[in-house]
Parts: sequence; structure tokens; C-alpha cells
Amino acid sequence: MNPLLFPLVAAAVVLAALQFVTPNLIGNDSYFHVRYAQVIREAGVRGFPPPFPWLPLTILAPDRYADHHMLFHLWLVPFTFGDLRLGGKVAGLAGAVAFVATFLWFLRRRDVGLLALAVLALGASSADLLFRLNMTRVQALSLVCLLAGFHCALRERLFALGLVGCVYAWLYDGFPLLFLPVAATLAATWICERRVPIGILAAAAAGVLAGLIFTPYFPEYFQFIMHHFGDKLLPGESLRIGREWFPYDPASLFANALPAMLYVAFGASVLVERGIRRDRPALAALAVALVFLALMLRSKRFIEYFAPSATVFVALAGWQVVAAWPRARRLLLIGVLAAVAAANVGGVAWTLRQKRDDTPHDRYAAAARYVAHAAPPGAMLCTTDWDDFPWLYFYNVESTYLVGLDPTYFLDRFRDAYWSWVDVAAGRVDKPARVLGKTLPCAYVLSDREHVAFLEHAADDPGLEQVLADDHMVLYRVIRDGPPPLYPTTVE
Repeated sequence: MNPLLFPLVAAAVVLAALQFVTPNLIGNDSYFHVRYAQVIREAGVRGFPPPFPWLPLTILAPDRYADHHMLFHLWLVPFTFGDLRLGGKVAGLAGAVAFVATFLWFLRRRDVGLLALAVLALGASSADLLFRLNMTRVQALSLVCLLAGFHCALRERLFALGLVGCVYAWLYDGFPLLFLPVAATLAATWICERRVPIGILAAAAAGVLAGLIFTPYFPEYFQFIMHHFGDKLLPGESLRIGREWFPYDPASLFANALPAMLYVAFGASVLVERGIRRDRPALAALAVALVFLALMLRSKRFIEYFAPSATVFVALAGWQVVAAWPRARRLLLIGVLAAVAAANVGGVAWTLRQKRDDTPHDRYAAAARYVAHAAPPGAMLCTTDWDDFPWLYFYNVESTYLVGLDPTYFLDRFRDAYWSWVDVAAGRVDKPARVLGKTLPCAYVLSDREHVAFLEHAADDPGLEQVLADDHMVLYRVIRDGPPPLYPTTVE
């Protein structure tokens, strides 16, 4: 029996159980990605890339749009036939299984044994990893590219590494992560063998550069990358986006990353005892894990890279040590890992069931369809929360939107207008229609029920007419003297 088959099937069963414990897509942005993939399919080969009119006041305006998930959206296209929500869930599962298969393949190519134990350790490494792998987002395929690039760097397969770099650049603007295992391999090779295989760095750079140039979004992709990374990673940033970009609090760090950190500590002790110059792959993997640990301590979203890299490292460094343990000791380790993995799976399942009730997939469907029917195409639907865009876009691709995917996309274009919108959403403006209908070109405004101060002011504002409401949201029409602006390109 193929030693990869059992752990892969077991992992797929667990991931499928998590994916289908809820009818919702997992992760807000998942709704956007799968709906935009359907737009690509409907545009056809001759219409690729399709225009992107939906966020005209952001750095994703039609005249500067660059799809920084281009290959990921193409990957999603086959999943957009039939029920779009079901297709998105199958796509999320397929990406997660592809990562686990690549994880097993990578370890097998390094002659690592105890592969079933390695997959169990992966499941025990972090609950947040299990949650994020099931999103219909690019994380899982990014990990596939990262492991493939690491393998090519260790084997010094230059053409294949260049190809991975090109594919990674098309897949996701997180492609600079590829240079982490490449640099780690360079350093480990120098320490262990006193040589510097500079060719792997050149191959990775050439592949990435080719991917950046040979794209329908050249040269806009370069400008987009500067905006995207600058707002999140550079010192003195003005805005950090979403909870995932903030560090863990101590309790959450313990709950989500302790096993992975213990993997690093155990693997490092084995490596030191054996002699760090005797194991180039493990030494390189240690460097990768430590860098991702530092990044995770700054922003919790990097758990999706730290936990797998820590598991890869401990498998490379420690599997032979564990294989030599007495049977009772190995069974104890299996029991501990199984208990932690089961707790992670149970915790993620509970979280997904909670979200199923709190944020159902159709919570804004009625509002989105109402605006699509009542307003002319291109009229702007504004929201009081930047991350409501994917839920609305999923049901309405006729309207345009003020802000979505990332608030810095709007901030970078119209800074003063952005902060005016923030004040309105926070309920600091008595007559919100003065901003929404004059400074901003809003035709309709949707607010969730949590923006209590805004709702109180909106109820007393004659410039806003309530047209729809339910337990999740309130929708207003902005009263204007004439028709609303269509596909607006500026603010007042």
C-alpha cells in the first residue's frame, strides 16, 4: 500500500467534515473569490481579463486594476458550474487536500518516515491552521508553491524553481515568501558544505520576474504590490487591516501556537545534539520556521505558514529519533498528538457552527438583490463596514461599492473622504446623508445592526430613506435631487 494514501485520505476526511459542518463559505473573502471566478468564466477566453468596475474609488479602479490572485481565480473557475456556494466549498476542500498531498510528497522526497504521524502532528500544530486551510482563499495553494519551491531549492533544480517562481507570482502577491526557503537553503548550504549555490536565488528571481512581466496586468501589478505591502508591513503604517493582522494575545498564542513552538524546540534540540552541520535540509527548515515564528508574533495570520513550517522542520529533524523510541513512548506521543488534534478539530467545528448562526451566507442577500433591481447598473452601494463587500458582491455584481476587500484600497486614493466615511460609520456625524450623498457618491447605504450610533443618526436624517430591514441589516436610499452617479470616479 502506498504510504502516502492512508494519511492523505484521513486528512481529507477530517477537512471535508470541517468544510461541510456549515453551509457557509469559510471566510468573508471566499464569497468574493468564487463569485469573481464565475465572472471570469462567463467572460470566456476572449474576454480575459474581464473589466473590474466594482471598486472605482479604490486602487482597484478599472484604469489601474491588477488581479493579485489571478491564477487562484482561474483555479476556481471549474468550481463555478452549478451551485456557486457548494462549488466554493469544494474548491476550498480541494486546495486544503492539495496542500496536505504536497506536504506528504515533500517529506517522502526527503526520505522521512512516519508519515501518518507527521500528518497527525500537522493537525495538532494549530487550530487556526485548520480553520484557515478550509477557506476558499489562496493560503493552501500558497503553501503548495512554498513547499515545491523549497524542494527545488534543496535539490538545486533551477528550471523547476524558476517555474515555481513564475507560477507563484501569478497565483498571489505573497510570492516574496518564496525567497525565504531559497535564502534559508543558501545559508544552510554554506554552513554545512561551505559553498553558495547562488543559482537557486537567480532562478527564483528570474521566475518571479517573468511572472510579474508576462501577465495581462503588467505594469499595474508592481504599483499594487507597493500599496498592498506598504500599508501592512512597513514601519509607521497608518492602518492595520482586520484582526488577522494583529498579534495574538498571550492566551490565544498558547492555544493556537504552543504545539508548533514545541516542535521547533524539540527539533532544534535534536539538530544541536546531532550537529547542525550534518543536516542541511533540517537546518534550512529551522531557519524558515524561525522567520515565520517572528512574523506570526507580529501578525496572527502567519500561523498558516508557521505551523506547517514547524511541522516540516520537526519531521525532518526528529523522525529518526522518534522511530527509535520504545513502542510505549511512541504510543504516548501518538495519544497526545491525537488528543490535541481532536481538540483542534472540535474547536474549529464549534466555531464554524457558531458562525453559521451568527453570520449566515445569505444575511445580505435580500439587500443586495433589492439594490440590483432598484438601482441602475453602476450606482454605488455603500456600507458602514469595509468587510461587508464580499457578502454583497456574491449576490450583486450590478452595483459599484465604496470600499471592499481592504479599506486601505480606498484610503490610498481619497484619504480625506476615507476618514469622513469612518466618522459616519462610527456615528460621529449627526446627518450622515451630508457625507454619503455629497462628499461620497452613494446611492444606497447598508449597515449591520452593530453600528448602533450610525443607525440612530440615520433614523433621524431626512436625507436617508429606510427601504429594507431585517435582523442583520438596515438598507437606506440616499435622497438626491437627481439620479445617483454611475460608475463614479471621484469624490467631492
